[in-house]
Amino acid sequence: MTTNLRRGVFGAMVLTSFSALAGLSVTAPASAAPAADAYQQGGSYYFVSPSSQWRCAIVTSAGQPAWAGCKGPISANAPSVQGGGVQSIHPNGVSVSTAKPGALTFYSDTSVSSSDPASVKVLPYGATLTAGGVSCTVDVVRGVTCESGAHSFTVSSDGYQLR
Repeated sequence: MTTNLRRGVFGAMVLTSFSALAGLSVTAPASAAPAADAYQQGGSYYFVSPSSQWRCAIVTSAGQPAWAGCKGPISANAPSVQGGGVQSIHPNGVSVSTAKPGALTFYSDTSVSSSDPASVKVLPYGATLTAGGVSCTVDVVRGVTCESGAHSFTVSSDGYQLR
C-alpha cells in the first residue's frame, strides 16, 4: 500500500496518491458551482478562502467594468506598488478586471472586505463563483484564481501569477 501526503498552499494535508490494489483509481467528484447570490452583498460578491488567508470580492457596479480582488499575504519578493497614499509600498493584494490584466495592488480601504465580515462565506476548495463576467476558484494546491477573459491572477502563500 502506498500513500502520499503533501502540504497544500493553505496548510492542509493533501492526498496526492494512494494505491492499495492494482487497477484501483479514485476520482474526486466535481464541485457544484455555488449560488452567487449566497455571496452577494449589494453590488459585490464576497468570499474568504477556506484557510481564511485570502479575503476576496467580485465587484459589479453599473457602468463600470467588473473586477475581482483578493487581500492577503503577498510574497516578500513582490515589487512595490503605489497605494495607501505613498509612491512605493509592498502590495497586500491582487486584482483583475474585465478591462485590465491581473496586477499587484495595495488595498488601503475595504474594497475587497465586506462591511459585515461575519456574514462572508467560505468559497470551498474546487468551487467557482461567477458574477459580472468574472470567475474565482479556490484550489487547495494553486490557491485563489480569478479570471475574466484573457486576464487573470492566481495567488497563494507560495507566490502569485498575473496574466
